[in-house]
Amino acid sequence: MMLKAFFTVVYFIIFGYIIDFVFGHFSCSVMTTLLVLWCWAIALIISVGLAEYTVKKIRE
Repeated sequence: MMLKAFFTVVYFIIFGYIIDFVFGHFSCSVMTTLLVLWCWAIALIISVGLAEYTVKKIRE
């Protein structure tokens, strides 16, 4: 369980840097903010999935 949480945090931080890099140069508007929040939510879901996959492959 701790290994899965660790990988989730690591993947989420990586996705966070990517999101910040992509959206860091746009002007601050309501649409940009909503898009960033939507990307953060998707990044969290993908991070959990990748962490489960990584832990599964490590244990094999």
